[in-house]
Amino acid sequence: MNYSIFYNKEKLGDILFIVFDNEINTNKTIKYADSIFIYKDDKISGINIFNFSSFYKLNVKGQIHKAPNDLIDKINEVIKDSNFKLDYQNDSGFIVSEIIDIEEHPESEHLHICKVNTNKEIFQVVCGAFNARKGLKCVLAKPYCFMNDGKQIIPNKLLGVESYGMLCSAYELGLIKEHKHGLLELDENYQIGQDFFK
Repeated sequence: MNYSIFYNKEKLGDILFIVFDNEINTNKTIKYADSIFIYKDDKISGINIFNFSSFYKLNVKGQIHKAPNDLIDKINEVIKDSNFKLDYQNDSGFIVSEIIDIEEHPESEHLHICKVNTNKEIFQVVCGAFNARKGLKCVLAKPYCFMNDGKQIIPNKLLGVESYGMLCSAYELGLIKEHKHGLLELDENYQIGQDFFK
């Protein structure tokens, strides 16, 4: 099950947020000791754990990319009364990739249809970045991963063309605070298939 973890004590209080699906309208909550489980009917949407600094010290202000296993262990210890268990995260969902083919979208003057190689899979991604080009090494947000703003990347169609994932700018990756157009271009220090946030 895909999920993302967010923590910002300064702005949001001492609450750890675990998000599974932010696209659904929730209608049920269940409280277990220091946590609240949020549901749409019987489908879990999120977990909020209160006073989290009393369980584990975090020095982050935002999304936690690929949570360390000891953090997951601590979360599972805190929520054990719920009989729910988080799996370890294999990667952050943000993978160093290469555009291996690109063509113009037939229904758009600025969209491109990119074939993106991660060394394990090839994804088709519709992208509007001006600097998207064949041979570019960049970061792919894989389908169903979460961005820094909490939005989940859901496969969809853009003007009739299937798109699986999103190619990312530095701003979208949370590396800079001001919006800057164009994909983050990576150099030879990054290997195709590497977890960008590792």
